[in-house]
Amino acid sequence: MLEELYRYAVDHKLAARPGFKPKRLRGYFHLSASGQFLDLEVREKDAEPVNAPDAGAAANGTRFCNPLIEKAGIVLCIVNDEKKDKNIPVKHDFYLSFFEEGRNAEPLFGIVADVLRDSRVLEKMRSVLTDKKLKPADPVGFAVDGQYLERSERYNEYWNQFRKRMQSASERKEERCLITGELSQPMATVPKVSGLRSVGGHTSGDAFLCFDKDAFQSYGLKQSANAVVSEAAMTAVNAALGELIRKADVLAGAKMVHWYSRQINKQEDMLSMVFGGGLVEGEEEEISDREEERQAFASAQALVQSIREGKLAGKPDVMYYMMPLSGAGGRMMVRGWHEGSYEDLYDNICLWFEDLRLILPGGQGMTRPSKLKALCLRMLKPGGLSKIWERMDHELSNLAQRVAYAAIHGSPLPDEAAYRVLQWLRVYFLSDKDNRRGSGEGGNPEKGNSAQGVDAHKSTGQETLAYQFLKAWLRRKQRKEGGEEIMKEELNRQNRSAAYLCGRLMAVYSVIQEKAMPEVNVGIAERYYAAAMAGPGLVIGKLSQLSQYHLAKLERGLAVYYEKILTEIYQSMGERDIPTVLTMMQQTEFALGYYQQKAEIYSGKKDEER
Repeated sequence: MLEELYRYAVDHKLAARPGFKPKRLRGYFHLSASGQFLDLEVREKDAEPVNAPDAGAAANGTRFCNPLIEKAGIVLCIVNDEKKDKNIPVKHDFYLSFFEEGRNAEPLFGIVADVLRDSRVLEKMRSVLTDKKLKPADPVGFAVDGQYLERSERYNEYWNQFRKRMQSASERKEERCLITGELSQPMATVPKVSGLRSVGGHTSGDAFLCFDKDAFQSYGLKQSANAVVSEAAMTAVNAALGELIRKADVLAGAKMVHWYSRQINKQEDMLSMVFGGGLVEGEEEEISDREEERQAFASAQALVQSIREGKLAGKPDVMYYMMPLSGAGGRMMVRGWHEGSYEDLYDNICLWFEDLRLILPGGQGMTRPSKLKALCLRMLKPGGLSKIWERMDHELSNLAQRVAYAAIHGSPLPDEAAYRVLQWLRVYFLSDKDNRRGSGEGGNPEKGNSAQGVDAHKSTGQETLAYQFLKAWLRRKQRKEGGEEIMKEELNRQNRSAAYLCGRLMAVYSVIQEKAMPEVNVGIAERYYAAAMAGPGLVIGKLSQLSQYHLAKLERGLAVYYEKILTEIYQSMGERDIPTVLTMMQQTEFALGYYQQKAEIYSGKKDEER
């Protein structure tokens, strides 16, 4: 993977100069050309990082620090605790020496050096730092006469020579780089990369290569001697990691870092179609219209066609690479590695979206491709918005990665995932209608559902996500076992599965009661759905009796319509007994029969059939 990351950095011109690193800083001290302190410019916390010199691991010691951009406490020599801050004066002197020695290379450095030697100006700068509510730990830089110093090109050669004096690695012999295969001086330690803080990473960044445990010294090799890399190559790899981590989506505590072996258009990024964004419960999902979706798939399909016809001169084999990353104690944890051809990826993701495709609750149109992050919410126990993503990180860190693997490789989904979704549905139906509407569980993942005339208590967007997931799991299960019946996206009257037919019966009885007694808050679905899913034979008889009472309350035409549906379902059941126990696969068929039958009823087709 190091070679692929290095190639990505080169192809995308991300290979930063050795000794430089993207850095975030909170402010700039502005000086005039005559050396007067003017003001402190405060930057936002999420401002774009700047490319600046980096001392690497040496800055973590007691003598050295980073030049140009460093913590304000070191820059201004702020000592609040003589014992705790005992190294700050030494580091401040080193910081000052960089400007002092570099005034010939960059004349503006001399202006900064003169200011840092003036105790009165330093005191004023400390006061302004406090007034602007910045802390000694906040990184700061300098600007002279409006010029930000790290952007200058004049000091590059000076910095290279200055840096060599800091590096003990200059005394080591040349070895062959693991990334490029060239002879070069190896790095003693590898610089860290920022961007994983939201998934367990350290505030100061995380190292991609590290060997600090005794287990890595069994061959007498210490630190990076276990995996020799040159500074130039690792700088490029870290630049690629920083860029990819910044763009990656988060899924269950991991950044889903991915890229391709050649530059592709944004709309050809099939992996982003799966992982990009995700629905937050209770919020409306931002999703492009159907025309944009069609264009995206058409663009990806055109790329696949070009590959198959050999039209990509020099690069006929486009590959994809993906590795979920998280942080652990200042180190990067690679939680998986996936690679393959773009052709296979395209076919597998098209299959994934086809497996998820399902009739909308209102019976008009089909669901759009749902993001994996939204689907994974249905594997959690129902609850409010509080700490929903923390719960996903804790409960689904391994399972979500297995689901992702299945999606991009076209393999069966884990049975544990289906079990969790079925459990979610049971608990969901045990809550009454008002609670479901007000608990944040009624978010709408498919714009336009409400336009179909479906009330929140009949079927919610979050409920639809659960049924989509179950359909995908069942289709892949059936495909693997070679079953004849592959679950369709809408009601299938040819499906003779007893479990599927029982789900349809449950749906009809539920709708009959809703029409006959709309004021009831806890209806048949809330009372009997969970029990019927596990063992319909113990429930359907009771529902049949109740339906006679409910049908009597309806106008004659509507009652006849529902009776026809019930008759058709019982005729499909034939002489078979209604099962008293359902397997997990049958429970999934029951759930989809229930959902699809309700969608059929609400679709408006009943007016034509009546």
